[in-house]
Amino acid sequence: MKKNKCVILVPTQYNDGMPVPEKVIVGIKREIDEAFDGHHVAGVGEGAYRMADGSMAYDPTLEIWIAVRSDQTDQVRNLARKLARMLKQESIWFEITNSQVEFVEPNEETGFE
Repeated sequence: MKKNKCVILVPTQYNDGMPVPEKVIVGIKREIDEAFDGHHVAGVGEGAYRMADGSMAYDPTLEIWIAVRSDQTDQVRNLARKLARMLKQESIWFEITNSQVEFVEPNEETGFE
């Protein structure tokens, strides 16, 4: 079954610059795994966001990919809302890409052993 790819950028530090504890990041990944059967961390990046007060926030983030059925995208959006609250963010990047994900299994014809 083909799935949709969703992306959440999870900040690794709070807006005051303090790091998000590793146990919190591990808990976020575990919650994703339990709700959506897995994830992929595409990397660590840094982004900028104009805050409501006009200042710029620069956040190091984990780019987490989640493959979901089309009827689960609202669940991922709600998870992003929860993470924004938990990590004390004004907002969190949530993206539904225009791609489909397949988990391809090996078959006898591939010839690889």
